[in-house]
Amino acid sequence: MILNKEIETIILVANKNELSFTTDNTSTIIYEIGVGKVNALLSVATLYEEIKTLGITPVLLNVGTVGCTRHPIGHVLYPSYYAQGDAYTDGFFLENTLLLKGQGSIESVSGAEFKYEDALLTSDRFINVNTAFYQDIKHLNPLAFDMEAYALANFCFLKNLSFHSVKIVSDNCDGTVKDWESILGEISGRLGKILDEFVNERLHKEKISIPRIS
Repeated sequence: MILNKEIETIILVANKNELSFTTDNTSTIIYEIGVGKVNALLSVATLYEEIKTLGITPVLLNVGTVGCTRHPIGHVLYPSYYAQGDAYTDGFFLENTLLLKGQGSIESVSGAEFKYEDALLTSDRFINVNTAFYQDIKHLNPLAFDMEAYALANFCFLKNLSFHSVKIVSDNCDGTVKDWESILGEISGRLGKILDEFVNERLHKEKISIPRIS
């Protein structure tokens, strides 16, 4: 068991190399979930069993990098909408996919209420603007793309857990993802500082009313 009853914030990161962040606050821990929706879901499900056993209600905070066509590398985002990025076409798949909204308390919303321009779309692929796949969805003008957040937000919605996300742009979906490691060295420190402020100035002052897990 990695948790204890004093834990208030769990930072979920796909790869620890994405985050240059340390804290002396014993109520905050960093938990590596792996890359992709499947790894993220398996990790948070395992984590949930510990949360349930301890009877605690920590805030889950997903931190990491995203691809974005609208903002420059290094820009920090605070997404408030989440969608399954591999199923945002019309028809059966979209009809059977939850569209989620929120920072903290997550709720399911209708297609009419969902704002793609403020949404983080989670896919099993790196998005490239030069592909036919992107051409099919570019009219949605989404905020950014990642590979884990929707799975985490969906799980938190189903289990009534508090969920936040802070993301930093690491590529502009232009086929330069191969430069990710060098870019990461430049932005991970800045993300760590922003995260420290977010945890201390927002989460620790925020009163979130969520029933205890039984």
